[in-house]
Amino acid sequence: MRFGLAFSLIVSSALAAAACGGGGTLAADGGPDVGFDPPTKTLKANTQGSDSTWSEVGDADLTHCIADVATATAVTLHTTITDFQVGTTVGSATVAAFPDIEAGAPFDTQTSAASGAISFTIPAGTKRFGFKLTGDFFPTFLLNQYIVPSTVTAGVTTEPSKVQSVSAATAGELPALIGQARTPGTGVLAGALRDCNHHEISNYVVTVSTTSGTPTPIAGSSSYYFTLLEVPAHHNQQNASGQNGLFMAIQLPVATVSYVQAWGFPTAADLASGTMKLISELAVPVLADTVITGSLEPTHP
Repeated sequence: MRFGLAFSLIVSSALAAAACGGGGTLAADGGPDVGFDPPTKTLKANTQGSDSTWSEVGDADLTHCIADVATATAVTLHTTITDFQVGTTVGSATVAAFPDIEAGAPFDTQTSAASGAISFTIPAGTKRFGFKLTGDFFPTFLLNQYIVPSTVTAGVTTEPSKVQSVSAATAGELPALIGQARTPGTGVLAGALRDCNHHEISNYVVTVSTTSGTPTPIAGSSSYYFTLLEVPAHHNQQNASGQNGLFMAIQLPVATVSYVQAWGFPTAADLASGTMKLISELAVPVLADTVITGSLEPTHP
């Protein structure tokens, strides 16, 4: 999972003390600009080179995703708990692994060693699962994880190779880079969207909806997208995803379940007709003063 610096900045901007005034820009329809204006380009696939620069590689592939395969037997996952900002290992973290988004029904709970090392047993029949991290850091969730069958050897996998926590120091950083004053008690959702070839997708927009399949944005929430320096940008600078595919949504009221949705124009014909399409949807809880992270993928047919 590649979030590192981005999440340092997500937390420093979205969880900063309520000290900075928000921008008063308007959307194209004259309403408040919440980061859900229709993009001006079609969806593109992007890749990051060894020199950390980004390149566009063509249209985003939304049609060749492989459907999830449940684990046939129990799988042992060996991974490491690390800090988002500095990448150091984190010991004594309590980490619960749970199916889907059912954080209250963990199938395994372990504590990381001083080296950050930790192991879980993923039960047979598991498709998507997540982690809840608690300890001497900000409460952090990582959702929408999947055991790719080809990574399993003799019942063991090391993917994901790390699960990252958000330190209290990071959570207290200032200033709020997007000029937002977070409302205490609200939640933060953040992540990236990748296509069927695992390339980051640019030119999509995100909303957090109260309904599945249709955009019913939660009142007061806003979505933001990241520059290639992995810092969140004001809407008047960037109102759709960039080549790194990163986004965040803030000012979210607590909810048992909400729907993170990515919308955009897959083809030039879609763009010409102004018909935005739902590219991805992930059901997630929203928790007060908590960062919930995850990777979005094209919705399986």
